[in-house]
Amino acid sequence: MSRKKRQKRPQTRISTRLRCSRCRCFAPKDLTSKAAENWNGKWEQGRLVLILCPACQTPLENAEAAVNEAGLSAGIAGGGTFLADPVLCITGTLEDPGTVLYGRDHLQRINAAGQAENVRLVSQLPTETQCAPIPGGVMVYLPGQRPAS
Repeated sequence: MSRKKRQKRPQTRISTRLRCSRCRCFAPKDLTSKAAENWNGKWEQGRLVLILCPACQTPLENAEAAVNEAGLSAGIAGGGTFLADPVLCITGTLEDPGTVLYGRDHLQRINAAGQAENVRLVSQLPTETQCAPIPGGVMVYLPGQRPAS
């Protein structure tokens, strides 16, 4: 009678739930819930680099999040569409690209690194399109829509 060796499971588990970057407590499972309302995140180059529970946020971080939320809400109310960084907004087509409306810093990074893996290209925008950088991305206003003043 031979005994089969039991295979061990890997010791590292990938958690799908987010944790506070300071105290390591878990974020609510439903990020659209009331419980998740005051959690704060910081995005850099299209990646979430910091997430904070309400108890770990400084008053300055809390105020910055409120300002960012107000800018996003105003842009959407003005008819804009939010696109998260890194993104390139270009008028015209791929054959006749037109003008780079947003993302020149991303183009410089691509040129220096020779990689464009994470950059999203938004092209074929009408020539009258306006793009306004906001924290975490860009607000795109198509012709007839107006940026919030």
